[in-house]
Amino acid sequence: MDARRILDARTRERGTALIEFTLILPLLLLLTVAAVDLGRAFYVKNMVEQAAREGARLRVVTSSADSSLVRSRVQAVLQPTGVSLKGLDIAGPDATKAVTVTVTVGFNWLNPGIFNLFGAGFTNPMTLTGKSVMRNEGAL
Repeated sequence: MDARRILDARTRERGTALIEFTLILPLLLLLTVAAVDLGRAFYVKNMVEQAAREGARLRVVTSSADSSLVRSRVQAVLQPTGVSLKGLDIAGPDATKAVTVTVTVGFNWLNPGIFNLFGAGFTNPMTLTGKSVMRNEGAL
């Protein structure tokens, strides 16, 4: 008789796992999409910072007349990200021989509504900025 009771309990709970899965599935999908979107944002932000560093490094080892070289290097670094350059500011050298390169791009979220559910206020396109300061080594 004990085996029969166990069998009856199994048949009564047969659909429980399916119901639990359907209740959890939307939350899992929401977390997956949010993780992908945040991963993309961190990747693009890292590449923008790298582009600013590359631009500043190129600027400090060349003359100030080579701003077009800096722009092409920054665009080359940003090319794999698929974002377009919105702004490039090259400043310096100043009194301390520091050169500052600021790179600005527009980033589009795949689904900003997910973050806005929690009050983030993300919009498309979102501006991401990278800035690098290096000491000038080239001719002033």
